[in-house]
Amino acid sequence: MRVGLVSPYSWSVPGGVNDHITNLAHQLECRGHEPWILAPVGGPGHARQRLPERFVSLGSAVPVPSNGSRAYVNTCLWILPRMERILGEHPFDVMHAHEPCTPAAAGAAVLRRNAPVVGTFHAALEHSLYYRYLFPIAKKIIESLAVRIAVSEAAKEYVHARFPGDYRIIPNGVPVEKYAPARLGDKVSGRIIFIGRAEPRKGLFYLLQAFVALRRSMPDATLVMVGPSWAQVQELVSRPDSGMEWPIPGIAPLGRVSQEVKVQEMAAAEVMCVPSLEGESFGIVLAESMAAGVPVVASDLPGYRSVLKDGTLGVLTPPRDAESLTAALGGLLRDEARRRRLRAAGLEAVDELSWSRVADRVVAAYEDAISHPGSRAWNKPQPGGGRGMRVTRRSW
Repeated sequence: MRVGLVSPYSWSVPGGVNDHITNLAHQLECRGHEPWILAPVGGPGHARQRLPERFVSLGSAVPVPSNGSRAYVNTCLWILPRMERILGEHPFDVMHAHEPCTPAAAGAAVLRRNAPVVGTFHAALEHSLYYRYLFPIAKKIIESLAVRIAVSEAAKEYVHARFPGDYRIIPNGVPVEKYAPARLGDKVSGRIIFIGRAEPRKGLFYLLQAFVALRRSMPDATLVMVGPSWAQVQELVSRPDSGMEWPIPGIAPLGRVSQEVKVQEMAAAEVMCVPSLEGESFGIVLAESMAAGVPVVASDLPGYRSVLKDGTLGVLTPPRDAESLTAALGGLLRDEARRRRLRAAGLEAVDELSWSRVADRVVAAYEDAISHPGSRAWNKPQPGGGRGMRVTRRSW
């Protein structure tokens, strides 16, 4: 199959949806399919970005507020005629739009589709300005999908409440083999690891408060942070309401690191902490931690609860509750037997999230979309040309 994988987010800016698409494209190629990625470009790191071999630019992206952070998306008013031209030059057997209602590239791909479309919904928010103010357009987009996918029950509930219909649950995949080396690492006693951004909804502020309190009873405890910089951590500690003083002993903000360094740090950690506050439909870092054999303490959010099987695969604590987080981290660090049980349960469960299994289910969704009533109505242009392509040589 010739598959068009559409992202609304700039390919130049790292993010969970684009990581998902990258791994899915690799799995499709390994199965003999021909995946193409369609996404806007622009934002931090654009000049250094190497694009995949089969990549079609959907124009420039600009930052807009989204889920407590900033998302780089294409907001051009001329995206519909541009998409029509692009899809006229690039025929597909099936298209796969991720977050299809996020302005504007993914929605335009659905509305100007040249093949049946599968849509995947990743988000689980408390509210959405897009759904509220662009409801008629979002309704038209969703009703145009041949197959609807949600990555979790939380993501399904979020979209289903506004647009009822049939949604199948296909979770985010995890490259389990990449984290296998972490299972053999030598643990550092009392080591906690945090992986994520320093933005408010990721809850690092409350983790820092919990860690300061934990050090009073466990002075040898340490906290490694992959993602945040020293300056970002200092800014959080300096908040008037923090109750903390700078510097904090025992912390190590590493900033952005390579995948190899990330796995090395996971190998040394005894506990992973994921203290997010809201807006999490799945939590890929939870699955990565299970693949690495690192027990998890996470906020009790619907998406996280689903991944951790209501707490049987990890420890759940109320979000924004530093005191409860202190108790959970200390309890798990002091209980080696419990860590072993959670590690074993996580390793067994994460096999269901391996990309090989997830990709099989996605391919089945493609086949269902192609056989969907009305799929024969697509008048697809003949393959040819490659105008509009941005091409560099790079394997997946």
